[in-house]
Amino acid sequence: MSSPSFLDVETTNADELTEAISAGFGYRVVATSDVVSHRQRVIVGDPVTLAEFEWGAEVHVAIDATDELMFVEVRSGAFAFNPWGCDEVIGEGDAFVMPPDQELEFVVDHAVASTCSFSAQLLRRVAREVWDDEGVCLAEGTLRPVDAGRHWLWRRTVQEYRRQVLETPDVYGNELLRAEASRFVVVSAISAFGLVTEPRREASVSAAVRRATAWVDEHRREPITVQDIAAAARLSPRGLSLAFRRERGQTPMEYVRLARVDGARADLVAGDPTRGDTVAGIAADWGFSNAGRFTALYRQTYGEPPRRTLMR
Repeated sequence: MSSPSFLDVETTNADELTEAISAGFGYRVVATSDVVSHRQRVIVGDPVTLAEFEWGAEVHVAIDATDELMFVEVRSGAFAFNPWGCDEVIGEGDAFVMPPDQELEFVVDHAVASTCSFSAQLLRRVAREVWDDEGVCLAEGTLRPVDAGRHWLWRRTVQEYRRQVLETPDVYGNELLRAEASRFVVVSAISAFGLVTEPRREASVSAAVRRATAWVDEHRREPITVQDIAAAARLSPRGLSLAFRRERGQTPMEYVRLARVDGARADLVAGDPTRGDTVAGIAADWGFSNAGRFTALYRQTYGEPPRRTLMR
């Protein structure tokens, strides 16, 4: 999308109100009166959409389960709805998030509000990048901002995104700038509303280190450099070394050597001296040119010399 699309509607007709909300968001709307006062301005961007609404009547809105998260700032009036199976009323000056994958019913009473929306898929992707963990999941039961400070920062973030991105063609047309700005909006939402259950770092190895060790295990009989492992882990060589030191207490190349020793042990267990299998030959197959150093590393790792394993 090279530019955002703008949808402006102002009406006092209930049927036009219903059509405007349906066209803009796909929601089902029932007005309690044939005569209403409705004004909306929607800026549909990729991947973030912003909108402003004014309802001069009581309006009932039904929302099907979708993959979208919508964040609502209530400037006046009230929103009554049923997230997570609980009845809630959100009033002037407060904010809330409409959770994804839920059917919701709203009663909107003479309200003025602004909204920001994007997909839950985008939220999950950004959260996984931030925490470098594929197991990140959305927190259940989140509704209001965590505290006033983060709520303020969220409001300012959305305001600046509208002014600096959606309403600035040169910035919006630059895919990299738009992507980074959109990512910042998502991170701000995560922080403001506590949307993500953060993984326990002490209880799990990061996704980057898992990618690195899995790649080494698959390629351990091949020539390997730190740069190769870093590319597989999607880290810089320095970032890779720091991650291994922090989470495994070893360097990446130490892991490579131990992975090769493990492979050599499997061959020693399966070997047969009567067929000509030797410690030096198996060590060489696994990249250890110095049999003495291999023997010392093997003994340190498994508590016995490799010859004993071969002869067993």
